[in-house]
Amino acid sequence: MHNVIARIARDQPECELGWMRATLIILHRWTALVVGVILLGTAASGASLVFEGAIDRGLHPELWTAPPSGALLSIDTMVARVEAKYPQGKVGAVSLSPVPGRAWTMSAGGLTVFVNPYTGNITGTRTAQESQTTLSRRLHVFHVELFAGRIGRTIVGVATCVALFLVLTGIILWWPDKLIRISTTASWKRINFDLHHALGIVAALILIVITASGLVIHYDALTNAIRSLDAAPPAPAPQQAAGNGGALQSFDALAAAAHGALPGATIMFISNGGAKNPATVAMRFPEDRTPGGRSRVFIDRYTGVILGNVSTRNAQTGTRIDNLKRSLHAGDVLGKPTEALWFLAALVMVSQIVTGFAMWWNARRARR
Repeated sequence: MHNVIARIARDQPECELGWMRATLIILHRWTALVVGVILLGTAASGASLVFEGAIDRGLHPELWTAPPSGALLSIDTMVARVEAKYPQGKVGAVSLSPVPGRAWTMSAGGLTVFVNPYTGNITGTRTAQESQTTLSRRLHVFHVELFAGRIGRTIVGVATCVALFLVLTGIILWWPDKLIRISTTASWKRINFDLHHALGIVAALILIVITASGLVIHYDALTNAIRSLDAAPPAPAPQQAAGNGGALQSFDALAAAAHGALPGATIMFISNGGAKNPATVAMRFPEDRTPGGRSRVFIDRYTGVILGNVSTRNAQTGTRIDNLKRSLHAGDVLGKPTEALWFLAALVMVSQIVTGFAMWWNARRARR
């Protein structure tokens, strides 16, 4: 009797673990099946959005291509040419290319005007509606909200939570056997099984980063929690003093003032502001991988006086972490190498849905 009791006591933890594992497998499987189609779409679109800008430039080279030929023209010279050709709208903002050989863009009224910064030639224009219908923009909207507005955003947020749950439970289910080999000589069912486990665990860390950063982007409560790590709240954005009827500062003057305020940073975007908003210059330090940069310089649009600035190099802890969320989600964090890895990881997520469905289908047929 003593031996029987001892064996039951010894086997009880294993029974409990077996029950927990079986329950986790069911949750993992059916959660993936229910949300699989949405995850398939968001992962596939997310993979393409790693190269969002390159897609548009590749599809419309006539707009974006500007072969280097001598020195760059002054911004004001290009603005004057755009306003001369499109007098119906003053240029209110200029986007500068971070690399040579690429056109700059200017917002003039309702038009986006593409300008060769070496010659001043206008390579083309886009209306606001045309900008919204480009492939890269459609992919972005689909990835964020499934073309369904607020409801779509809610669905994508839930799907992102599910994706993180699937990655974490996948690691737990993989851990006891630690399968990471692919038997190429086995049946296709076994190969499919091996691919699901091996690819999933190899990409797991990156997928955790992608899904976790996606949740921070999606849910303001998480962003606010991260920013609460700052020792003090950020200073309010400065306001533009009422104009005195004088002329606005030129774009070149705004650029010079911004360079003086944040030396070492590259200008990405200049806006000459509005009635209540000062001129704003978006800048990016070399270590900042976000496309538009996270540093800002605020300038009085009439006098050229620096009203304040926000530098990523002086940011507090919470703001520094929050500044990383976009780079971590899109793969910009270390440039081209991480973009390639993030692209492959997103494709792995697609393969997980496909191989997981095949595993469920094979088991279903076997039970029948």
